[in-house]
Amino acid sequence: MPTSTMSRAASLLPRLLCLALAYAVLGRLSLWLAIPPGYAMAVYPPAGVALGALLTGGYRLWPGVALGSFLVNVLISWESAAGTSSASLALAACIAMGASLQAFAGAYLIRRFAGGTLALDSDRAIFRFFWFGAAIACLCSASVGISAMYALGVVPIGDLPGNWATWWIGDVLGVLTITPMMLVLFGRPREIWQSRRWNVLLPLVICLAAVVAAFSFIRHREEQKQFLEFSLEVERISQNLQNKLNSHTDAVSKIERLFASTPAVARGNFATFVERSIQSDRAITSLLWAPRITEKELTAFEQSVLHEGYVNFRLRESENGKLRPVKKRKDYFPITYIEPFRTGTLAFGYDMGSDQGRRSAIEAARDKGTITATAPLVLVTDKPDQYSVLLYAPVYVHGRPLDNSLQRTEAFQGVAASVLRMSEVIDTLLDQKEKKDVLIKFRDLSCPRGAGVFYDAIKQIDTRSLYQAKIHFGGRQYVLLAQPSKAYWASHVSWITWFTMIGGVLFTSLLGIYLLVVTAHTFNVEVLVAQRTSQLHDSEERLRAILANAAEGIITANPNGFIESANQSAEALFGYPRGSLFGRSILSLFPDHESESFLLDYMQEHRHHHESRARKEVLARKRNDQEIPLELAIGKVELGSQTLLVVILHDLSERKRVERLKSEFVAAVSHELRTPLTSIRGSLGLLVGGLGGSIPDKARGLLDMANDNAERLTILINDLLDFEKLEYGGMQFDLQATSLKHLVKKSVDANKGYAQKFSIAMCFEPDTTQDVMVNVDQQRFIQVLSNLLSNAIKFSRKGGQVEIAIALDNDWARVSVIDHGIGMSLQFQNSIFQKFMQEDAKAARKYAGTGLGLSLSKTMMEKMHGRIGFRSTEGVGSVFYIELPVEVS
Repeated sequence: MPTSTMSRAASLLPRLLCLALAYAVLGRLSLWLAIPPGYAMAVYPPAGVALGALLTGGYRLWPGVALGSFLVNVLISWESAAGTSSASLALAACIAMGASLQAFAGAYLIRRFAGGTLALDSDRAIFRFFWFGAAIACLCSASVGISAMYALGVVPIGDLPGNWATWWIGDVLGVLTITPMMLVLFGRPREIWQSRRWNVLLPLVICLAAVVAAFSFIRHREEQKQFLEFSLEVERISQNLQNKLNSHTDAVSKIERLFASTPAVARGNFATFVERSIQSDRAITSLLWAPRITEKELTAFEQSVLHEGYVNFRLRESENGKLRPVKKRKDYFPITYIEPFRTGTLAFGYDMGSDQGRRSAIEAARDKGTITATAPLVLVTDKPDQYSVLLYAPVYVHGRPLDNSLQRTEAFQGVAASVLRMSEVIDTLLDQKEKKDVLIKFRDLSCPRGAGVFYDAIKQIDTRSLYQAKIHFGGRQYVLLAQPSKAYWASHVSWITWFTMIGGVLFTSLLGIYLLVVTAHTFNVEVLVAQRTSQLHDSEERLRAILANAAEGIITANPNGFIESANQSAEALFGYPRGSLFGRSILSLFPDHESESFLLDYMQEHRHHHESRARKEVLARKRNDQEIPLELAIGKVELGSQTLLVVILHDLSERKRVERLKSEFVAAVSHELRTPLTSIRGSLGLLVGGLGGSIPDKARGLLDMANDNAERLTILINDLLDFEKLEYGGMQFDLQATSLKHLVKKSVDANKGYAQKFSIAMCFEPDTTQDVMVNVDQQRFIQVLSNLLSNAIKFSRKGGQVEIAIALDNDWARVSVIDHGIGMSLQFQNSIFQKFMQEDAKAARKYAGTGLGLSLSKTMMEKMHGRIGFRSTEGVGSVFYIELPVEVS
């Protein structure tokens, strides 16, 4: 080989390596601009580097482009889930060939059609440069790369157009943005390109940096938004899963109650009792009853089952996968009742105490007196990777003390159990869309990593978008892992991120073209002036529209306090016609001395401080001399040589009215009711206690009722004074299972005296009313119902009647209070449960009240897991009802 050739090759090799390294590094950094979860990019800067290198260094640099592209794509394949393979290497080679062909074709077309000198000193040359170098040449890499991906099965045919367009756009924007920078740094002739260094390169770098910063900010915000949306979705799924598991706990609890409350449960009764639970939930494989049998009771127990007709029944245990008779132990837990029962089932008669894991769970349930789950286990009838859990509920002898583990052990008579296939729990929980969008992994945390996995749809964990939720069930802790699927990302594409990058880079590219034109020709002053004038006009119009339509009053004044402008809200606030505030002194709008002093002090003390701000509550005077409270914010702005006072006004009338009403109400209750009521209660208490001498039986009954109601009224007043405490969870509720009919009768009896005062008959028929148990705080329930009764009595017509009825609807009990009084207007019905609300119209004003009763009742019912509602027709009457879930015994 000639010495000159070797010398040229030696000098070329470092340049090739430098180009390959620059291409590879920039390509790897470009992945940071990718839109998750894939590697799709709105701009690909290495395409611009490759074209710029071949334009400034010659066609011989194309191997450097190929090597750099190959390295980038091998690195992407290595970092992805697929890893490197022969197919991925072949794909990287094909993409590298397309990238080098694109750079070669672009350089040739530019030299052929845009001028061999690359001076780009005319509009025509600049247009042809970007047309042939970007739009035309970039067809090569996209076409070769997408074809190779399709041939190797990486991209399905339906995704070809979209992927091809994204690839082409990314390369075009990379060329438009980066190639001008390469020419500024290395292009010839140097005298032209060097003169463009500060006018082209610096603005492009700054603009591109701003675009990348904006893209990073928006992408980060969008990712947070997407993850928050996904987290809320998974949080809902995890809560539903917790509720689902809790419902399974309820199922086994019902069986425990059955055996605890019934001395002897027949096999048929057990089957009937659990039939609905099994049919309604396919995750429940079976429901069991396993009594505790001591060694002495073993023979008698087996004989009793044999007498039921189960031939050859014996207690069995598992050893090496086979069933055999049980060994001697102090006690056994044979599966005696099992539903659904199938002839020949292996579980019938199986001693669960023979398995150490199940025995430990049974003993834990026995000692703690709680429902306990076993570790994940594989049933004989299931696949090796299909885990289930056994849920044990201890059953004790009814009436025995259970204060400590020793007492519970002595009273222990067996366990009620359910077998749950946990994968079915997840399967029945998720709908088709959730299964498509959310990848879930559910496992037992107490098991070693990789074991105890009930459900696993996550092939590879992505920690960037992984959500974890802890689930507690049967005394064990589980974890729910979830991450978005490809389908989720496909339906949650962050278009704003795409538009930000494409729009920003396109703007940068156009700026580069524009700057090239400006440095080659005379700057067009008229166009720039027109553009800036239009922008200024738009800005002024926009500001004017904002001020005119602002909800708050805005006034501008000169430093001496004379009004120069006021928006419509300010004029409406003071009651002045349009434009009539102009020229007035701003001090004339604020009558009191304190407000006037505040404005004067601000104008004098801050005359030369344009950045100062002040805020104060003041009194203002409307045009009709009515005073209104305002929150006033004042500041100064400098517009050229002009200084303006900017005053923003916020009307406080409504807030002050509400505060005044609340303050007056609380003061009235505190000072006018509590003190006399305390005296009344004391006097009644002394009479009931016998201090006033012997009292006839009828009078004693009335005194007892009066004393009870006085005490209840004291509690009500205290609740009114502590309404804020109720809203923020400070009030305690003692929920107990109670007869609903008893509570309603007690409330009706307590309000009969009040009804007689209004000549109102109260109709409630306890003898023909069905009774149910509800879980409530008795005092709070009576308080709520008494409030509804007193309202019905108050608003009924004299001589009328109020009806009280109890009805059942599935698992809910409804207590209705029906009156035939004045009813409510439709306007008032929308705000009836708000605090301090009373209807102002018609005869309703003559009935005194705080406006707190219904709001307080609604909050109390919600605290007791109930609800309150009403129906009303003005002039006809109203029906108020409260609903509570029925307690299942």
